[in-house]
Amino acid sequence: MSLKMSRRGFVKATAAATASTLLLGSQAATAFADDAAEGAKATSSDDVKIIPSACRQCYGRCALFGHVKDGRLTKIEGNPDLFSEGTLCGRAFAIPQELYNPLRVRYPQKRVGEKGSGQWKRITWEEAYQEAADRYTEIGEKYGWHTIAHQYGTGRDMLQFQAINKLWLELGSTATFGVGNLCWVGSYFTSQRLYGDETQYTGWDGNNTDCILIWCRQERSRGYYDWLTVKRAQERGAKVICVDPRYTCTASKADLWLPIRPGSDMALVLAFINEIIHSDKCANDFARFYTNAPFFIDEEGTGYQLRESMIKEGGNEELYPAWDEAHDQLIFWSGDWQNKQGVGGPKAFQWLDAEGNIVADAKPALSGSREINGKTYRTSWDILVEHVTPWTIERAAEFCELPEDKIREAIQTYIDASPHACFCRGQKVEFSINTSGISQAFTIMMALAGNFDSKGGQNIGREPATGYDSFMFDVVPNKEGRMGKRRMETAKNIKKLSVCQNTGYQQILVADDATGELRETTQNSGGQVIYGQQGGFGAATTKAMAKGDPFQIHGYWQQTSEPILSIEGGHEIIEGFKNLDFFVNVDIYMTPSGELADIILPAAHPNEVDRVEWAHSGHGYPTSHTYLIRQPFHEPLGECKDDMDICFEFAKYMDVDMYWKDKYEFFDYMVKGPETLPPQLSCANFEEFRERISVTGVEMATVKQAPKYETGFMRKTSDFRPGFNTMYRGNKMYRGNKMGSVYRFPGTKTPDGKVIPAHPQSDNGKMEMWSEDLLLYGNGPLPLYIEPPITPLARPDLLEDFPYTLITGGRSHAFFHTEYRNSPWMREVHMFPTVDINPATAAEHGIAQDDWVWIETYVDKIRQRANLTEAIKPGMIHVEHDWWFPEREATDDLHGAIDSNCNVLFENNGPYDPAVGTDNYGGLCKIYKAEEGAPKNICMTEEDLKIFLPMSADAIASDDQADGVRQVTVKGGAK
Repeated sequence: MSLKMSRRGFVKATAAATASTLLLGSQAATAFADDAAEGAKATSSDDVKIIPSACRQCYGRCALFGHVKDGRLTKIEGNPDLFSEGTLCGRAFAIPQELYNPLRVRYPQKRVGEKGSGQWKRITWEEAYQEAADRYTEIGEKYGWHTIAHQYGTGRDMLQFQAINKLWLELGSTATFGVGNLCWVGSYFTSQRLYGDETQYTGWDGNNTDCILIWCRQERSRGYYDWLTVKRAQERGAKVICVDPRYTCTASKADLWLPIRPGSDMALVLAFINEIIHSDKCANDFARFYTNAPFFIDEEGTGYQLRESMIKEGGNEELYPAWDEAHDQLIFWSGDWQNKQGVGGPKAFQWLDAEGNIVADAKPALSGSREINGKTYRTSWDILVEHVTPWTIERAAEFCELPEDKIREAIQTYIDASPHACFCRGQKVEFSINTSGISQAFTIMMALAGNFDSKGGQNIGREPATGYDSFMFDVVPNKEGRMGKRRMETAKNIKKLSVCQNTGYQQILVADDATGELRETTQNSGGQVIYGQQGGFGAATTKAMAKGDPFQIHGYWQQTSEPILSIEGGHEIIEGFKNLDFFVNVDIYMTPSGELADIILPAAHPNEVDRVEWAHSGHGYPTSHTYLIRQPFHEPLGECKDDMDICFEFAKYMDVDMYWKDKYEFFDYMVKGPETLPPQLSCANFEEFRERISVTGVEMATVKQAPKYETGFMRKTSDFRPGFNTMYRGNKMYRGNKMGSVYRFPGTKTPDGKVIPAHPQSDNGKMEMWSEDLLLYGNGPLPLYIEPPITPLARPDLLEDFPYTLITGGRSHAFFHTEYRNSPWMREVHMFPTVDINPATAAEHGIAQDDWVWIETYVDKIRQRANLTEAIKPGMIHVEHDWWFPEREATDDLHGAIDSNCNVLFENNGPYDPAVGTDNYGGLCKIYKAEEGAPKNICMTEEDLKIFLPMSADAIASDDQADGVRQVTVKGGAK
């Protein structure tokens, strides 16, 4: 690893940067070339500083160098010596345009006009903090601290997220719009519940694989280096399977493309599991010895996994019965790893006979019913097999509208390559009312194919470079008893303080396993605990703000988020924001939500602050095991502050104990790691880390030449026993947390009158394919096929008026969710919100390429520009998400937050995923030409985009923002 930039390294980096620009398109490099020429010339001067750092423009976190002259960033180039291999996309090259953007907030602002008027005045940080502290304290004392919501977006980084969350959880806040429940929490939450760690997004071993199954993921949308991994795998002979309704770049390079019907993913995954289970490649020994497959299920009683306490008076709830094939006897798995029930110590995680003796050579039976005390019990394995067997390739073909032979080829390719087949998924699969269920199915699929912790398969546990990740920010103080009294009281009373308490039971369409017919059933909904922290989700928090259901939200703190654009029901969110008594927004720019705030606090740009950085969402080794420095190219402009510093400073005004003195104290802890860490991976402090630039850890499965679940490295207790994480510790939830969801507390009655029985902890060290926790949350113990609520199958009554299937959220190379619409380069690459439509469908409506069209659902309508493409099937429409127009004024519909925003097309009335609250982001629509053309007052040409060009140093210095951030518009120039 190079610590300094040699001339040779400079040439390599420049070449790599140029190559990656070509991947995006030459216009990204040529846009406004004349305007950028002066800055480009400066890179050859002797006084240019070349600073290693990281990009935060998307999840990829690519390593880069910034060229800084006279305190101003003039050039970005890739670092060829780290995991991203010198590749960068146009978003990284546009960083200077963000830093010096004319719409940037550089000083604290207080609203002086009506909400949405765009009228502001500059105030001091002290004034902002004190007013915020006074107003929040008044609200908390008058209405209760749970009536103050807080929100964090995909945002700057996970460390910032931890600081925001700790601050507001300590203050007693419970409500949030969420962010991960749209794109990550479903898989993370489910993986944690099944085996205590995560996979699916992170840890696929493309470097050694024989097959990559890519499910609804655009590999080149975040981190081009991932695509290099895929390409090299194909060159070695690995097969790539792409499952995606659209013919994406990934689909175009895949060996096999399955254009699945949107929302039918579960049918295909169940077919994968069915074929795997009935193949000779099924990982039966893994299922037998490392999962709860041999455990008996109390189907006719509690519905839970059977315990000795359920079949024997005075029996132990930590003992799980199974049948021993080796000795033809009933045996009991001891889950008493804490030795609370007297079968811990050396007996923990052992098979015991009826007298409590260890049966070292036990062979628990996967299959077979047994009668115990007059009742017959089946193994969870038999229940799983019975559940998936009807889900044949033929049924999947019918549900998914795919050819049977293509499904058969895909499944066989994956099975043949296993245990050296890996899987990675995109976030669109999470935009579902069944996100927890589909994540459970993916986990079972990977596990039974033998791809858990195998070479070329999945690394199934996050292994931070130093062993410590961002969660330690809150875990350490909680472990040491430094959780505040108000936070503890709030957690104890979460049932009545959660915004989710009235989400209730919901009607869903579930496919009958035996027949495949869809039938309406009632499902519990009401999960309110996400990875160990109380919170809410978009629809529930919206209703609390807008309608006072179940209570009125009075205060709100928001950082790095834009719910109006990103959450369903944007009109209602605007109504809710207008209802607030007090609202602080922390951001880099003036945004639609920010225009409804009372105070704006100016955030530093990610490349103006120090951070320990790592790649997120989907990257394999070494990326997934690497920490790298993100350090500032210069001081924050004006009076901007690091988001983490803002949290630490405001905590003092609110008398909140953050435990850490400041961010650097936590950074020091994080990069040093535990005492057992090999010296080469440990840094004495953050300053040593700054000198090293990056640290890459090791894969313990490779070091130990065995999967982590065999060697004890999946355990978070440091007991190094074989098995998985199954406990609740600190603020991090693994499995078995009795808090459950609002409607599954013991004693609660279900709609059919059944009383929820008491639930013992499930801390047994096994992967739970049959999930007791997901049963408690309302999903059911095994993954179910649930038809999305607005499809031709679910709502045939809508088809006459809305005949087309509508999908949303495909990623753009130019943007990251709501970001970069004010970047002239990125907008030139992707000027307008775009709807993809098949030429045949367009012809039926007289729609030509680049026509502006209306996309209308039974809820609302929006306008986008038509792109005619064969990459989407006839009868299907794809619209882009998170569009707004920063060139429009605040009084012009909050910077055009509604005109092209696809999330206003959907209701927020459920159904929701019962565990994490994810709503539906697809449906049925009609499309027709917009005779009025484009929305008014938006950039239409490259010339228009020049309003967003970076400000000069002199212009920034002379603009004190005394009367707010100047608004640049297409008409009339700056206002």
